[in-house]
Amino acid sequence: MTDQFSPERSAVIRAQLIDAAARVQPARRRRLWGVALVLAGSLVGAGVSTAAFAATGTFTDAAPSVPAGQPVADLGEAITAPPGTEPGAPVISLLGAPQSRVIEGASTLSLEDRPSEATHVRVTLTALAAGLISWGTAADGNNPSVSYSPEDVGSPRSETWYDFPLDDTTTQLYFDAQRGGGATAVVQYVRHVPTRLAVNQHGDTYGVEGGPDGVPDLIHVAGLADDGTGVEGYAWASELSAFSPEHPTQPATPEEALEWQAERDEKYPEGWTIRIYESDGRTAIGSFPIG
Repeated sequence: MTDQFSPERSAVIRAQLIDAAARVQPARRRRLWGVALVLAGSLVGAGVSTAAFAATGTFTDAAPSVPAGQPVADLGEAITAPPGTEPGAPVISLLGAPQSRVIEGASTLSLEDRPSEATHVRVTLTALAAGLISWGTAADGNNPSVSYSPEDVGSPRSETWYDFPLDDTTTQLYFDAQRGGGATAVVQYVRHVPTRLAVNQHGDTYGVEGGPDGVPDLIHVAGLADDGTGVEGYAWASELSAFSPEHPTQPATPEEALEWQAERDEKYPEGWTIRIYESDGRTAIGSFPIG
């Protein structure tokens, strides 16, 4: 997938993509220095969710009115995460009936007749033919795009989705299919209610990165227990963002980055692992690979 998002929008997408990827499988976390604006593209392709907000949310039928904003929706007062919702992740409600259309070229879809309580519009693409599909709310073309191969069509990798924030200036969806591509687009209005990070007995915040409270001290990840089975827990944000075990901070200059990278590649050619814990940040329950 290619993207031209602003740094602010890319940072939001990056945060939720990292958590979404961690929840799918205990894959190694990418080394993050210098790629903040690339992660949204490098981690996302056909078949990987691009839902920057919905990746870790839970759904509810309750739908009180919530104002919307742009570029990140003003979702009103954040609430305490209910059972089943990771702190910091939104509670998501589906609003109205979904709409479906086939994308075979350039087209638009009006968003003016939408529920007043909608904060986002969810667009789910399913590939019909190999090629490039772009979709989003930016008239200037600054929208997500995804490239489908012939092998993607009809496979689990054929589906991609994203939740776009809404406000009064967001009036249309823009679709385009190129290089022979085609897809079915399902459009569904949703409402996101943000939740607060939780605080453990030691005063450390924990939950999902990228919510209204920012980055927690302990970030929710999926890793491996010591017996090799999958386990969900929390990793210290400082350890997740470390450039390497020897360099817990980030390099200050490109020259320093190259020097540290050479050192890291020599010492950790296969990456390294960090411990993950229960929400107390002290009880170790497994490990999480980085690199």
